[in-house]
Amino acid sequence: MVSNVDGSIGAGLVGLDGLVIDQVSVKPDFDITVAGAEYATIIKNALKASQNFGLGRTSEIMISTEKASMIMMMVGHDYFATLALGLDGNLGRGRLELKKQIPKFEQALA
Repeated sequence: MVSNVDGSIGAGLVGLDGLVIDQVSVKPDFDITVAGAEYATIIKNALKASQNFGLGRTSEIMISTEKASMIMMMVGHDYFATLALGLDGNLGRGRLELKKQIPKFEQALA
């Protein structure tokens, strides 16, 4: 997936407990393990808020910062996949490629 998206920094599969199941990185200094717990907390809060407001289950979250964008999509009920892109990254292609991987992740985790 990372090789199919221009500007990718890395990707990972993370549990809502913050533990990283697997990750791949293009940059040696990018480690999703460090961010896993923080992003898991954000996703748990988004899941709770969307349900409290009657909006249904959160399926995707994107966070953009000064240096990168993180696309996160739910994988089943207990995991999320994330793709990190540099500022020059192709967000549309990133979303598409990540979305294509979700059924594969769900099948592997079943």
